[in-house]
Parts: sequence; structure tokens; C-alpha cells
Amino acid sequence: MKSIIETVAAVAAGTTRVRELLDRTHLHAEQAADLNPIAWVDWDAARTQADALDAQVRAGAPLGPLHGVPLSIKDLFNVNGMPTRAGTRASLAELGSREASLVTRLRRAGALIFAKTNMHEIALGATGENVWTGDVKNPFDPARQAGGSSSGAGVAVAKGIGLGAVGSDTGGSIRIPAAFCGVVGFKPSRDAIPLDGALYLSWTCDHAGPLARSVADCARLFEVMAQRSVRHGAVARKPRLALPERWLRGRLQPAVRAVFERLIADLRRDGVAVDAVDVPRMQEAWEAYTPMVRSEAAWVHRAALAAGGEGFSEMVLPPLKAGTTIVAGDYIAALKTRDALIRDLQSLLTDYDALIAPGNSVLPPLRGQLEVDTEGGRTTVREAVLGQTAAFSFAGLPALVLPTRQVEGLPTSLQLVGRMDSDATLLALGQWFEQRLGVSAPDGSQGA
Repeated sequence: MKSIIETVAAVAAGTTRVRELLDRTHLHAEQAADLNPIAWVDWDAARTQADALDAQVRAGAPLGPLHGVPLSIKDLFNVNGMPTRAGTRASLAELGSREASLVTRLRRAGALIFAKTNMHEIALGATGENVWTGDVKNPFDPARQAGGSSSGAGVAVAKGIGLGAVGSDTGGSIRIPAAFCGVVGFKPSRDAIPLDGALYLSWTCDHAGPLARSVADCARLFEVMAQRSVRHGAVARKPRLALPERWLRGRLQPAVRAVFERLIADLRRDGVAVDAVDVPRMQEAWEAYTPMVRSEAAWVHRAALAAGGEGFSEMVLPPLKAGTTIVAGDYIAALKTRDALIRDLQSLLTDYDALIAPGNSVLPPLRGQLEVDTEGGRTTVREAVLGQTAAFSFAGLPALVLPTRQVEGLPTSLQLVGRMDSDATLLALGQWFEQRLGVSAPDGSQGA
């Protein structure tokens, strides 16, 4: 499957038509329908868009950096002509009628916005399971979780339903489905991409970002959505990496540990500096993340909760109600913990190009599974999965997940975390790793 950059070049040269790209996308969507990645689509309207984009090519009109690229949008962003339901039956907070700025930026760059993707209800969860819209199923094994909350986005990219997708990430909601679906997911620095026209889960932790089949594709999508160039990012020497060894102790499944340690050993053998470091507030960050997110989510959905919470499933209503009981002192303490974590990580990363860790601490759990075994014993799926990613959303630092080796037919992944606003450098480092690892996203041309 061609990259976004290759596809745009082919469209501009007239060797590929946008209508052909859309037809291929439609076919892949039909083949993967049982995985349930799509929340809403109007193929006739999409074909009209595709024909208009093809007409611009024939007319010799100036073309944008995403001309003709089919993209899907997570169903919590406003998109002109498409409903926003956020995977729930509850009444949503007022979002206004204006299209999300990031979507408008993609459209102006020539992207073909063709569908909304399914998600964990109101983004409050990391499994992709949803009693209202149906579970989104893992593309490697439909019995397993796809990750969340941008679950449909991860599956869509993995199965070739478009060339990229837009997700949101509060505690890992881009990176977890990317890890579980074997694709690339990028959570930029806080506020790099505007969030107007989006349903918040937690305004202090929410981020928007891309999922795609390569780091270069994520970089192109980021440039358009953030309106920031990444051309200055480069890896001019072997990187220096920080390994949070103590934090990872006991967190991983043995199979994930084996892949990661082999990677670290290979890096060190080739002269890459990988230093064990201590980040003592990582556990504190995980403990502070939950009250902050739940209290803010309860405020976002306060009107629906005041009306009795009708339309929220039993998966999300209890944590929403719990958010209404969090006192101001606990919320302020969470803010103070976040400030301290940011200082710690920024100070640590002054001497390193990135922090390195597995993107997924465990292999994708079965759908409906609530607990999982790790080296440290049995823990909840929520803590095993979100605990691997949440601290970096909490701190607002850029974080990138890309696929590594498969184990027993299931994906593992690598997570890289950079300094605040070092998005370009982190994406360049991700491309360096991608070339070194030689691992690509699954073949989206194959059916479910």
C-alpha cells in the first residue's frame, strides 16, 4: 500500500484517481465490516467529493499536501455533514455547529474526509468495547480488544480503510489502539493541534493526533493539523535514550519484555546510549490522573448527569458519577502532581533525545477480559494498558508509538517520548527507528 506522500504524488501526476482510492477504501471497509470500525459513512457523498478532487487535478488547479487522501475522523469531532455521537446514547454537551478546525485544515489541504470511526463511549475507556455501537474488534484476532478510545481509527488504518485517521488521546487513546492494531500513532505536545469542535473528556489532558501506517505519514498529517513544519527535525547522530527501568519493573508480560529487551540489547550493541533512569513520580502521576480526568469528565457531562445519566452505559456511568464526588483539594493535588511530573520529565529529557519504553505492556487482551497477568502479578486491564501511556498525556509531552515484532501473531510496539514541543525531533527519531526495525503496518489490502 502506498504512503500518503506517494499517493499525493500519484494523484498529482494523474496516475491514480481519487475515485479509485475511495473505491479501494470502500472495498476494504466492506471486507472489514465485522471488525466494526466505522460509526458513520455516506459513500455517495464521499464519491461526490472524490469526483470534485479529481476535477481539480484535471483543471490544473493548485493541489494541497493531502490532495485526494481518504481520511476518517473519530466520532467526537464535528465534521460538516456528519453527526457526532461519541459512541453514546446520552445527550452530549453543546459543541456548536462549526466544524472542528483540525478537520477544516485537513479538508483545505485536499484530504477526502469520508467517515466517522467508532470509539469507546465518550472516550472514557481504553478497550474499544461499547454496548451501544458494538465492540470494535482487533484486526489480528477479532476475539481481542482493539484498544481505545480511538479504536475504530486504529482498525481502519490497519485494514486500509483510508490512508490515515484522526484520533484523540487523553491517557493513551491514540497510542493504545495503534499498539494493539500494529500501526503508528502520534500524540503531539499539548495544544499543538486545536481541539475546538471536539467533545472533551478532560480539557487538561486531551490531545488530538494522527494514526497512520508510517511515521512519515503521521508527520504529514501533523503538519497540516498543527500548521507546523517538521522539516527541521533530524537525527544527525546516534540517539541518546532514557530507559525508565525501575518504572517498567513488574509492569510487562514476559513476551513483551523479551521483545523489548532484545531491542535494547541491539541498540546498545550498535553503540546507541540507552541509560537506565529513575522517574519517581510516574506512579504518582497514574494515581493523580484518574481523579483529574473523572472530575473534568463529570463537569463536561454535568447536564446529562443532572438529568439522571440516561443514555450512558453501565461501563461509563459509574466513573462519571465518581467524578462528581471528587473534592477540590484532591483536584488541586492532581494539578500539583502534574506540575512536578512535567518538571521531572523536562529536566530528565534535557540530556536525552527521548524516553524509550514498550508502547503496550501486555498483548491485546480478550474482549470482556478485566484482568491480566504481568511479571508483577495480576492487575486490571485498565491499569496495565493506560498505566503505560497516561503519564505522558498527563504531562502533555509528545509521544509516539510504532510497531515492533509480533508475538504469537499479535503485535508489540515501541513508545518514544520527547521534550515539550519537540514534535519534529521526535517524529524524525521515530523514522530512524522505523527504518532500523523494518516493521510495517499489516497489509490493509487483505480482508477481515
